[in-house]
Amino acid sequence: MPTSGPPRGEGHPTSGIVGRVEPHRLLPRHLLLPAVAAAVVSFGIVALVGRQVAGERTAGRVDRAAFAVADAVFDRLPGVAGPLAWASRPVAMISVIVLMVLAALWARRPRVALLAVLGPVITAGLNSWVLKPVVDRTHDGYLAYPSGHTATLVSIFTVFTLVTAANAPPGRRLARTAATAAACLALIAVAVSAIVVLRFHYLTDAVGAFFWAIAGVVTVAAALDLLPGTHPRARLTPLRAYRA
Repeated sequence: MPTSGPPRGEGHPTSGIVGRVEPHRLLPRHLLLPAVAAAVVSFGIVALVGRQVAGERTAGRVDRAAFAVADAVFDRLPGVAGPLAWASRPVAMISVIVLMVLAALWARRPRVALLAVLGPVITAGLNSWVLKPVVDRTHDGYLAYPSGHTATLVSIFTVFTLVTAANAPPGRRLARTAATAAACLALIAVAVSAIVVLRFHYLTDAVGAFFWAIAGVVTVAAALDLLPGTHPRARLTPLRAYRA
């Protein structure tokens, strides 16, 4: 008895479904190698800086110089540092994460929504409970390396940059990724300068946190990409099996 619809081959809607995984991955093929390379280098820098400042209780030469530069800049801008540092406060960062999650869910990208939450949360959690006690670098009696303020902020911006790089059209991918990264770097630099001048952290704490956040978010993204097709929609609509 004849059946309707195209035969199961290249033209069938359910064929080539593995080929549809990539457009919905957090680290598609064109981004995987650069992202992994960035993560490896970032882990190395975190370890290198951490080794240099491990056990320190006072500011080193680099941090004293950073304090002097920040003081010279913000002495000319009285009252500005406080509002700028507010960007690294929990309320501000949680608000941004919530907006990112809502936007991702509206766009039917639950994996992006997961990264928006798990990237910053896992990065900050491991930073506070593992890295800081291991390095044991303190500032005003508190464990300081890497900076939790900076790590969480940078992890949010890293999610923005990864999502842009993964989803930009091929012809505009480099330009859009570079523009997003440049904007994020500028905002991070402003926030970190305020954190340093207010003596919340040493500059080296922020540097370590910057690279830790990049490595952490890329690692979380790679882990989430190991779960294709496990979204509940996979069992209901084959065409969207890997649209998670």
